[in-house]
Amino acid sequence: MKKLALRFTLVALAAILLNTTAKAWSEHPLMAYQVLSTIPDLANQDPIAVKELKTFLLEQEKELEKFFAEQELWLTQNLTYYPALPEHLRFKATGNPDDILIRFFRAIRLNPDVKMKLYQHLLPLEEVGDRVRVAPQLLTTVNDVSSLENTNYVELFEGDMVSPLAVLYSANDEPDYGFDLGLFVDNNTPQGNEYGFGEQPFGDPNLEYGSQAPFHMGFYHEAKIVFFFGPFLKKTLPEMRINQFRALAEFAFASGNPYWGYRFMGWGMHYLGDLSMPYHSVALPGVSPLKMIWTNIKAMLGFPKSRDNAVQIVSNRHSVLEEYQWQVLRAAYEGNDMDHPLLKALRSPIDIVEYDKYFVRGVASKESAERAKRVDKTLKEWMPKLLVSDPNFETPGSDELQQVITLAKAEKGEEAVERMDETLAELFRSYSMHLLSFYKAIMG
Repeated sequence: MKKLALRFTLVALAAILLNTTAKAWSEHPLMAYQVLSTIPDLANQDPIAVKELKTFLLEQEKELEKFFAEQELWLTQNLTYYPALPEHLRFKATGNPDDILIRFFRAIRLNPDVKMKLYQHLLPLEEVGDRVRVAPQLLTTVNDVSSLENTNYVELFEGDMVSPLAVLYSANDEPDYGFDLGLFVDNNTPQGNEYGFGEQPFGDPNLEYGSQAPFHMGFYHEAKIVFFFGPFLKKTLPEMRINQFRALAEFAFASGNPYWGYRFMGWGMHYLGDLSMPYHSVALPGVSPLKMIWTNIKAMLGFPKSRDNAVQIVSNRHSVLEEYQWQVLRAAYEGNDMDHPLLKALRSPIDIVEYDKYFVRGVASKESAERAKRVDKTLKEWMPKLLVSDPNFETPGSDELQQVITLAKAEKGEEAVERMDETLAELFRSYSMHLLSFYKAIMG
């Protein structure tokens, strides 16, 4: 009987995360550029040559076979949760140029349909000039590209010379373009059936973006009772991705391939940056562990309203925080307001903590988790009630969400913007430190 009750409680608790928004920050380059442009050696570096991924892999194929074997051993020995790479996916140097991209994607267990276009993500006010624009559909596997349509992308070609800074901040957005979609058994994809990740631990396996959630969220600091009733929360994979791409960046630099060194580094920064978002470090910010368990027990007994309300409110607040962040940063760039408090916060990191293998959960995720309650409270107090406190309203995708700042000012006054900016600035200073520490760990 106890086992049956526990099973139903687990199912109910898992349902809390079914509607979890898989994305954290919107348009990462808006944030990453401000941080990375403060590094003199990076900002002032001479342009580097662009190289196709296929070219890089073919040049380094034999060395990569050894690299991946060593990397698999490290991941297995050092990560608390890591599903071992199935033997048939291990990278082998066969000399076949026709399938080398697929062999690489399988070795790091990436969505095999990823685009890997050579491109640059332009910042607001940056002129396209005579460069060739790239349609968002050519960058991502995601069907809904509406979130990318406000950005200009320009095509790069092998042999072009490009700023290392531009490569790095552009790559910061790329993992949201489909890297981690469809990788679990219940996603009903070929890669899901062979990658060895098992069933999706949380997030909706039937939603396009839902399957990336376990790779972009790290719940390392929940209460023991929450982990007891929901051990699936430990099955998160950002540490795997961060370490994979850190090692690949170091390999690329050491082999004389700076373009891919910076691009891999940017990918790793994306996942690290996601963990500075409280809604990616805590399952239900603002909901106590006991309340979380209680709402699930009620749902188990046939009264799911409290649980469903909690799910909707958390989803709504997550969406508001992300939309507010994006709108404010875009407006600051478009108005050339480089002294905006949030842009200044990104250029003003907290004291640097040296990066090590414990940094992801012991520093980045921990700082975020400790601020989750305050962030949730700020959203509740200063954002429009309809968007953050009405469980009967679905905020993601709504017209009202696009008007979040206007509605907040009308309902709460100008102070709403001040309070939100103060809260985000604190998160951004930590985000800045995390990226700088990661950069220093790779570049020395």
